[in-house]
Amino acid sequence: MLEEIEQALIADDPAFAERNRTATPGGVSVGIRSIAVFLLGLCVLIGGIALAQTSLWFVTLGLVGFFIMFAGGLMAFRSGNKPGGKGSKKANGGGPKASGNSGGIADRMENSFRRRFD
Repeated sequence: MLEEIEQALIADDPAFAERNRTATPGGVSVGIRSIAVFLLGLCVLIGGIALAQTSLWFVTLGLVGFFIMFAGGLMAFRSGNKPGGKGSKKANGGGPKASGNSGGIADRMENSFRRRFD
């Protein structure tokens, strides 16, 4: 059923389907640095949990590990929205009129929907 809907969308608006086929979903570009920071935070978190049985001060080490993991996740999300990057308006082939305010796939879909009924 989803394939039928997809084929109908492609037949109805092939330019829109092509733009969305080349876009990165969600604007996330996972790089080596973000993965390394995330894994470092995971190791620190596990170490803090394992050592927490000897002293409760190691609980703070686990919290620091969590925040390092969080920073790694933020790095992954922010790297997809840099100017000239994969998730930017320049890379998607158009300015604010062509790709919406933030250049996300949801904005482009909304603009395409609105243009059909205007």
